[in-house]
Amino acid sequence: MKFFTFIKDNILYLITLALFAFIPLYPKLPLIDVRNTWAYVRLEDFVVLSTIIVWFILLLKNKISFKTPLTLPIILFWIIGGISTLHGVLILFPTLSNVFSNVAILSFIRRIEYMFLFFVAFSGMRDKKLLQYIPILLGIIVILASLYGFGQKFLGFPAFLTGNEEFAKGIPLRISTLGRVPSTFAGHYDLAAYLVLVVPIIVSAIFGFKKILLRIFFLISASLGFILMFMTVSRISFAVLLIALLIVIIIQKKKLAVISLILLISVFVILAPSLLSRFASTVGKVDVLVDTKTGQAIGHIKEVPASYFKNRIVFIQPISEVDKKNTTSSAVFPFEKIPPQSQLIVESNKPNGESLPQGSSYINLSLSPVIKTSHLYFFEKASDKEPEGQGEIRAVFGDFVIKNAKAYDISFTTRFQGEWPNTLAAFKRNIFLGSGYGSVSLAVDNDYLRILGESGLIGFLSFLIIFLISAIYIKKILPDIDSGPVKSFIIGFIAGSVGLFLNAIFIDVFEASKIAFSYWLIMGIVIGGLALYKKKEIDTVSEIKKILISPYAFIIYLITAGFILFAGAISYYFVGDDFTWLRWATDCINCNPLAIVSEYFTKANGFFYRPGTKLYFYLMQNLFWLNQTVYHFVSIVLHLLNIVLFFLISRKIFKNYYLSVISVLIFIFLSGYTEAIFWIAATGHLFNITFILLALLSFILWRENKKIFYFALSFVSIIISLLFHELGIIAPLLIIFYDLIFQEKIILKSLFSKLYYYILFFPVLPYLLLRLLSQSHWLSGDYNYNLLKLPFNFFGNILGYFILILFGSFSLNFYEGLRSLLRANIPFAFLSLVVLLLIFILFYRFLFRKLENNEKRILVFSILFFIVSLLPFLGLGNITSRYSYLASFGISLLLSFFLVKLFKFLYVKDRQITISIFALIAVFFLSIQLFQFQKTQTDWQRAGQKSKSFLSSLENAYVHYGVSEASTLYFVDVPIREGEAWIFPVGLEDATWLLFPGKNIKVNIVKSVDEAFAIMSEPNGRVFKFNEDGTLVEWIKNIHGEITPLNI
Repeated sequence: MKFFTFIKDNILYLITLALFAFIPLYPKLPLIDVRNTWAYVRLEDFVVLSTIIVWFILLLKNKISFKTPLTLPIILFWIIGGISTLHGVLILFPTLSNVFSNVAILSFIRRIEYMFLFFVAFSGMRDKKLLQYIPILLGIIVILASLYGFGQKFLGFPAFLTGNEEFAKGIPLRISTLGRVPSTFAGHYDLAAYLVLVVPIIVSAIFGFKKILLRIFFLISASLGFILMFMTVSRISFAVLLIALLIVIIIQKKKLAVISLILLISVFVILAPSLLSRFASTVGKVDVLVDTKTGQAIGHIKEVPASYFKNRIVFIQPISEVDKKNTTSSAVFPFEKIPPQSQLIVESNKPNGESLPQGSSYINLSLSPVIKTSHLYFFEKASDKEPEGQGEIRAVFGDFVIKNAKAYDISFTTRFQGEWPNTLAAFKRNIFLGSGYGSVSLAVDNDYLRILGESGLIGFLSFLIIFLISAIYIKKILPDIDSGPVKSFIIGFIAGSVGLFLNAIFIDVFEASKIAFSYWLIMGIVIGGLALYKKKEIDTVSEIKKILISPYAFIIYLITAGFILFAGAISYYFVGDDFTWLRWATDCINCNPLAIVSEYFTKANGFFYRPGTKLYFYLMQNLFWLNQTVYHFVSIVLHLLNIVLFFLISRKIFKNYYLSVISVLIFIFLSGYTEAIFWIAATGHLFNITFILLALLSFILWRENKKIFYFALSFVSIIISLLFHELGIIAPLLIIFYDLIFQEKIILKSLFSKLYYYILFFPVLPYLLLRLLSQSHWLSGDYNYNLLKLPFNFFGNILGYFILILFGSFSLNFYEGLRSLLRANIPFAFLSLVVLLLIFILFYRFLFRKLENNEKRILVFSILFFIVSLLPFLGLGNITSRYSYLASFGISLLLSFFLVKLFKFLYVKDRQITISIFALIAVFFLSIQLFQFQKTQTDWQRAGQKSKSFLSSLENAYVHYGVSEASTLYFVDVPIREGEAWIFPVGLEDATWLLFPGKNIKVNIVKSVDEAFAIMSEPNGRVFKFNEDGTLVEWIKNIHGEITPLNI
């Protein structure tokens, strides 16, 4: 009787357990075909439908309730999805091709089906004791899935995949011993994502259950799951699984388990190297045929002997008609004229999932080395009617080069070139609502982009709110749980969720049915179980408000705003000094890595001593080659990190959250320093500032709690900052000034009595010694101090940088004009300097009387921060945008301080007028800064385009005359700047070398074509003149001795 009573009372819990097992273990066999797509209605859909019917019956009988912590956010998400789909079907779909209303409606219903299982699982949780059986069931499922996977690998068990239209029909397939194992899932990616979710739960259970046999069971299950993960050969899922397991270990406070995890990974890597080779194959080398006239890649080339074309008809075809399906050929190419070794491109219509398709995402094709030139290639068209190797062949004549390029594999190529751009296009049609369900492809391989494309920003935010409320419940209730197994289960779910969220960047985990069903079932179990432990009501709205205005949330806002501002720079091409740094990383006599790195620290060869920057470019060149996107991404990440560090430091300085918010917002929108982010060559400067700020923040933390770790971190950060840029020398000064100013009493005598000051300054001495021994650049040329002009330069540059930071780069013209005027009138300049100093002193003394002690400290430190950050540059004869980066922090502190003081003063007098005035100030400030930011951004984009045009044009010229081992190239009208952006102030020779590596090419820059021919003494010298767009025109002497342009 008790047995039947238990079943009656816990029917939904038992159904949940059945679904837990059925959904992942039953193959995806089709039942009902859906028109206009190769997705099918399957048995699992009818099982879930039956479950939902049972749930509704119980709801009507008042046995269960629809009320859960996630009811409203889930329904809100459904409503927004429905509105988006309705909007798409009625308004957008009629204007689009390959989108269908029936698919859209079924996709919308499918989302409801996935998430409805949350309510089923939640309603089934009626007893705390039932929670502990879930990890055991998941362990059994993983063991069974692993055994079936082993059967697929070694015994020929069938796989039922949905990777393409034919496979989706339910055809049983046999996986080769070298293939990726999907087990009972529709593909290896789905299986890997499922393991990311459940393996952390199983591992966490090892620490939560006390019985030895259960622990052994969980250990076996987790080990088998790990082996199965290796057999999927899924790179992304493997990486995020490691992160998820690390989260489990950290939350469970099992430090020794980290060692076990590392050993386990090492063993598996040794025994299963296929995963490592999969990581290595992310970027591969291919020979690419390039049309020199357009600079566009035609396809991957392979050399074949003439015998390949024997007994086959080869037609002659113009290159313009290669991509046309129906073409007519004017002639047959005779077999006798086919070269012994010929270049062949084979059209691919059946990609195998591993090889690179035509049109892959090449990494900086412009700078890829040229192997040879060609005036002929053969193109073999694919045909479904002809066997492989028997398609129609056409001979194509033209000017081509063959390059050895690096390219992403098929997985990343399809994302970068197809799925993600198409989904972004769907999002742009309506950024608030998207284009509706069914408006993107079946596979987007990024769940967040999919949500944006289908339901827009509103749908995306509503989706995030679901997890935000879940996180609030977990955080509030988890500490009250006294059951080890239950607590470990929830910790495992947290780690698995984090892993799944990371996986969603590259895989549609929330759209894959087996994963989506399983996840919402587990979510229902977790939230339902937490509800049983809840001791008091949770004010969700209040908690969300606290989160949204918390420092952590604000850091996310800062990162988002900073990334949006600079995201456009991700594709800007290399310019000027970038090529110099890249050549240093590429060109070497002794290419032993240890020898190269040691030379960075011991030999500067007359250049600045920046071994850290050289090491960075060396590592980047070896890991990512000449992919400008990655270099720009690093610069943006460093900028975002600096923003966060500044926010944390400003909180320590102001002791006021809102003041620090204002100061960092001011900094984000300042436009004067943008050169430091847009210019790849300035990355070392960003690294330097990151470690300066980290040194200061670490010292402040050490000063507050006296933990030696923070002092050590500050010390190490000073050392590292010195390796990237000589500006690092001011890091100890900033720290000491902070310590002196913010101590209880400002006592200058303590400057010489504190031992840690000497410790912090100590790295400067060996740094200076290493600079001397390495024969680095000290003071010469543009980087030199004129002692007679030093006072004028010092104060003039302070004024110049202040104006630059406050008003942006357009103020540089005004400053240069003022500087020229004062340079021509030294007495007037001296008098102006004295007057300015007197005004500053009077203003300072007047202001100081009205400030409290703490405000005085803030004011003094902000001014010193601004000046000290510029110390190495104030004696120079000019100012430059990137050097204002760190000093902008000081100005941001000053502006926020004065603005808040002014606001408080005016607010007392008239509230409405004050708000209106400050709104006007904000609009004026943003207008000036964003206008200049946009202009500067456009300048850098155009500069990169001109640089790239130069390389393409020079490469095109290479086809016609070749580059001998010893060539001299003369360039006329070399572009130096594009507005505020650099093009080729230097680096022209380095860019040429990178285009033709190994060639002994000399580059001369001359003022005119006539001058070039006048000084040319080499028989193989060539003269080029730059056009306005960065392309080149070659100039020659004709047979009459006249200098004329050559049409290339």
